[in-house]
Amino acid sequence: MDRDTAVLALAVVTILAVLAAVYPILPAYNEPFSELGVLGPGQKIAGYPTTVTVGQQFTLYVYVGNHEGDANYYQVQVKEGNQATVISNSTAANLPPVLTDSLVLGDNSSSIFPVPLSMPAAGLNQRLIFELWMFNSTTATFDYTGLWNQIWLNVTAS
Repeated sequence: MDRDTAVLALAVVTILAVLAAVYPILPAYNEPFSELGVLGPGQKIAGYPTTVTVGQQFTLYVYVGNHEGDANYYQVQVKEGNQATVISNSTAANLPPVLTDSLVLGDNSSSIFPVPLSMPAAGLNQRLIFELWMFNSTTATFDYTGLWNQIWLNVTAS
């Protein structure tokens, strides 16, 4: 091995040794987050109904995960909308909830729970909107987290 190669190898080993020594004492950066998912009848991301009859009972499942750093009190609101319903990561749908479920989750925990549903009126491109809200202890109200999912349905007359 020539002298230049030996110097380069020694420099690489020194840099790796310094990084290995410093890495465990660097502060970890974890951005807190929550999760919301809607699962089909088999509790999987599949098998969602696309057509239902007015009044027909069906069950979907909601997944909520907490990685906020503390225990949190969540609320899932289900709303019935259509193509004209406005919703975004900053604005909740301006509709009354047809169903509300609440749960408390510890940090780094999750829950899956059933949501029994039925649609009250016939129509094409009906939208079931699932929103995640989190309790704000300062204001003693639930705040919209910006997390939402939707299922599109065609609802036929019975």
